This record gives sequence, structure tokens and C-alpha cells, in this order.
Amino acid sequence: MKPTLRNVSWVVAVVMILLADAVSPGSRAFAGEAGAENPLVGTSWRLVEFQSMDEATGTRRPDDPWLYTMRLNADGTVNMRLNCNRANGTWKIEPSADSANGRFEFGPLATTKALCPPPSMDELITAQAEYIRGYLLKDGRLYLSLMADGGIFAWVPYVPFVAEADPDIEAAILEASPDFTREMVGIGEVGARYVYSRIDLNGDRRDEVFVYMLGSIFCGTGGCNLMLFTDTGNGLSLVNNFPISRTPVIVSADRTGGWSNIIRVESGGGAPRSYVTHVFDGERYVEHERTAAETPPAGTRCLTGDVSYDNGVPLNPRD
Repeated sequence: MKPTLRNVSWVVAVVMILLADAVSPGSRAFAGEAGAENPLVGTSWRLVEFQSMDEATGTRRPDDPWLYTMRLNADGTVNMRLNCNRANGTWKIEPSADSANGRFEFGPLATTKALCPPPSMDELITAQAEYIRGYLLKDGRLYLSLMADGGIFAWVPYVPFVAEADPDIEAAILEASPDFTREMVGIGEVGARYVYSRIDLNGDRRDEVFVYMLGSIFCGTGGCNLMLFTDTGNGLSLVNNFPISRTPVIVSADRTGGWSNIIRVESGGGAPRSYVTHVFDGERYVEHERTAAETPPAGTRCLTGDVSYDNGVPLNPRD
């Protein structure tokens, strides 16, 4: 019989369950235990699809890719945003030897009970969550498998934007923007706003910071200014300043010079939408290739959510 994607998916599911069952009790790692043995702690995911062994159910995908999201918190709690409901509870894992797979379980989920108009996957997710027993990290995706080969939930990672004032980030922005002064902005005016996302790009366990600037001073018809800072241990230092960028920023699984490749979105001003890949040259990111495509490249999306001026943190210019 010729292999099909569906057949391969179910082979993966069987392997996941066998691996989960083979984990020894001594390797148990709960959500609060961060480190190489727990690669899921503090991560956020959005649902791509559910593959069922039941032919009647088949494969189901969200109409809107941002309807269903999941945050696995470091304190062992989980928060889910569903179509028109919310679910909160607990989670834990028992990784196998390489930590990319093993046993996964949700505790009881407290879920709101709003009736969502069809099509909706709320009931499917909340009904099947208690039967999840295995996880697999593969090609940047998280696969959660049900017991007894019952199905697979496939998720992709994302990093939502943060809109909370941060003095260190604000100091770094002002240091990188010497022309952003009170004289240029005007007395009594809020000069700009900003949002940010944190993600480790070079594997040193210190997060880099993507900062997206908002306001007429930092924006044009093609987008707004994007800054990338790295944590030197003595504060934030500017790595790159990318003008006319749009959100989200995509962090690729591919690396160059020990740093993850990053992909920016450019569009507007009459130019077609394009994805610009940057690679690290040892000191900073440089443009590697530019592609015009409707389908976003694979990777972790940062600065996701409703990024707008109204949702940003006010930033006053230097005196």
C-alpha cells in the first residue's frame, strides 16, 4: 500500500504513545521545572488542526488560525483561549530521554459554557483534553496525542506582544534613538508608543527583545520601526534597527552563526507583500533573501496579537 500523509500521522501517534508509556517514574518533570528536561514550560501555541482516526470526524482545522491558543505557564497552570470560551487548569509532562517527546497530561479544565455558533471546535477540545497522554516536538510543531490512538492535536508556537512599561527597554530605545527628543516631538506631546516580545535567539538562556515602535515619528506607509536588543548581562544592547517592518516577526528553526534566522514582513506603499530573511554574520543581522509569497514561512511568530497604537505603552522622548 502506498504511504499517505494520514498513515504516516498515525505511525507518529503510535510512537508517541509507546514512548510516553515507556517513561520511568523517576523522570517525571512538572511544569514548574524549567530547563532542557522540560522544553514546554512558558510556551504559547495556536491550534493548526486535529486529526482523528474516526472517519466521521476526519481532520478538522480552525476557520481562524488565532481562535484557539494555549499558554503552558511555568507554575503548572494552562490557559486556553477558545472560539467563544476560555479554559483554565493544570498540565504536567514526563519527558523521555531526549525531552522532545514523552508523556503529557492535563488536569481538570474549568471551562466557560458559552454556546458557539458553528463551526466551532470548543466542545471537541474540552472533551478530548482529558484523554491526551503523549507529546512530540517535531519541525517546530507540538503534537499532543490521545490515548488508544484516538487522535492528534497539532499546534505551532507563537510569542504574543507585551504592553507593560519596562524601564530597561525604554532606556535602550532612547539610547538607540538619539533624535527622539522633546524638542522634536513638542511640549506636552506623547512621542510614541511601543510593544515588545522576548525570545532567546542564540541559546544562551537570556532572552533577546523585539521592540516594535508605534506612532508617526517611527512609522511610514510601509510599516513601523522594529528594534532588536540583546541582554549583555549589563543591560540591553542594540543588535539591529529594521525600518518599515510589519508584525509578526518570524523566528526560524534554522540558525546561522549560532543565532536563529529571522524573517520580517514588508508591505505597503504600493509594494507587494514580501518576506525578508535575515541571518546573523557574527555581529548583526544582514539580509539574506527576499521572497514574495502569500503563505507565511514556518517558524515561531513574535509580536502577535492586535498590535496598534492604542494598545502600546506610551514612551516620552528624552529632554
